[in-house]
Amino acid sequence: MKKTAILFLVFFLFVSYPMFADEKCRYQYDPNKTLLEWTAFKFTEKTGVKGTFKQIKVKKTKQANNILDAVKDLSFEISADSVDSYNPDRDMKIKNLFFGSIQKSGTIKGSFQKISGTDSGNATLSLQFGKKSADFPVTFKIIDNQLEVSGTIDVLALGLANGLQKLNEACLELHKGKDGVSKLWPTVDVKVVSKFEPICK
Repeated sequence: MKKTAILFLVFFLFVSYPMFADEKCRYQYDPNKTLLEWTAFKFTEKTGVKGTFKQIKVKKTKQANNILDAVKDLSFEISADSVDSYNPDRDMKIKNLFFGSIQKSGTIKGSFQKISGTDSGNATLSLQFGKKSADFPVTFKIIDNQLEVSGTIDVLALGLANGLQKLNEACLELHKGKDGVSKLWPTVDVKVVSKFEPICK
């Protein structure tokens, strides 16, 4: 009886193996499993202030055999008015003085170019705000179906020098560090973390 059961199990596994082996999994971007975080810096000692944006529209998403192919043609639009630094008073100043120095209700447009690597690598983040556009190097890594992209943006390259100055003037005392110097840095770190659940058939 035991011998028959073992033979049946072996036969079942042999017949079933091709079915599992032929299983195909694809990946697609999911906005509900994606987090964008930016970190601006104040004080001479460069203390971080974190935030995000509440309105992000992602275009040209598709299913693909791997995560990189699923995002390589992706583009996005971010409403500058949806900036969220977890401080309503600061958000209003960022909207009106910083982004508003170029255009009210502005849209930040972007895409990723020159993607190289597999599980980790480099890419170029292309951004446009108003009439200015600039490219910034970013790095990425993929671990357990999670894509993480990080890099640093220089807001001066996007024409926001005047906005940076206005924002620092409005927050003069708030931006004074231990040395008594009021400083708002022009560089902003950005990080995007997106989880890709495999769709298998």
